[in-house]
Amino acid sequence: MRVVATTVVRASVFGRQETGHVYDVDFDAGTVVDRVPVPAPARPASDDNPRGGIRGGRGIAFTSDGVVLATYDTLVRYDDAWSIADRLESPLFAGLHEIEWDGNRLWATATAIDALVCVDGRSAAVAWDPHGAAAASLGLPPRDPAVLERADGVVPRLDHCHLNGVTRRGDEIVLHLGLVRRRRSARDRFARRLGAAGESLVVRLNGSPVPDVLVRLRGGDLPTHNGQFVASGRIAVNDSATNTLRLFAADTGSELRAIPMPGTWLRGLEPIGGGYALVGTAPASIHLVNLETGECERTVQLADDPNEAVHGLAAWDPASS
Repeated sequence: MRVVATTVVRASVFGRQETGHVYDVDFDAGTVVDRVPVPAPARPASDDNPRGGIRGGRGIAFTSDGVVLATYDTLVRYDDAWSIADRLESPLFAGLHEIEWDGNRLWATATAIDALVCVDGRSAAVAWDPHGAAAASLGLPPRDPAVLERADGVVPRLDHCHLNGVTRRGDEIVLHLGLVRRRRSARDRFARRLGAAGESLVVRLNGSPVPDVLVRLRGGDLPTHNGQFVASGRIAVNDSATNTLRLFAADTGSELRAIPMPGTWLRGLEPIGGGYALVGTAPASIHLVNLETGECERTVQLADDPNEAVHGLAAWDPASS
């Protein structure tokens, strides 16, 4: 099985060191076939975020035209020799996280502007805005949709729900809102009586203004990641704050299993069938997790640096193609 993984080197400094890599891995052999540095973002800026910020690689996907990598603000397509074949930029590409290829189009989460973006050829457009018709049901402030289509190409930054994951299940689009920051009164904020004000959601778009909320994790101050369907109609979520892979029932949203993961910075999730999934951590490692038993049955370590963390994962099995 071929696996490609992106990494972020946390706390790395632009111009002094590489801020992330793309790894081409033969998972069955447990070897790294190739490694290339992640290109710098098109619009680099100062960022003191000690975690990811604008560093390194984000989502990654196998497409009909090659492997596509998301950096903070650019989609980069590679040829079979890992040379850059094309780049695509857009004002909507801000804080790109996970991406998904559906066979015809690419779907991308733009976390820094709270938007799901659909990329068709070289055109990018907002496919869903959580601050639109769904805002009230999600506890988010509304937004004038015109700000996403400004003539000057400057889209105001807005990260109220940390929209960081997109997957497709048949015709369904499933999104992960990693940290919905609900507003509290000034009195509550001052007194901190409510503790952590955030929650994370896994939602399914259904064609109506209000999406289906499949999973709700309350009381978080840090984002969770990669919420998506896995085997047997369950939903898996990488709870990065506690380094735990959590499984939920899709019909009730109740938690079924909590799987502690080795390493840190839990990120990257790729179901591979047979009740298994690949999960990424730091130091950059890919773990094969048995979702039925909760056991981590195999680990392929990509790097020794404790600050280098997996961000995106994509698997391709030639036998199934």
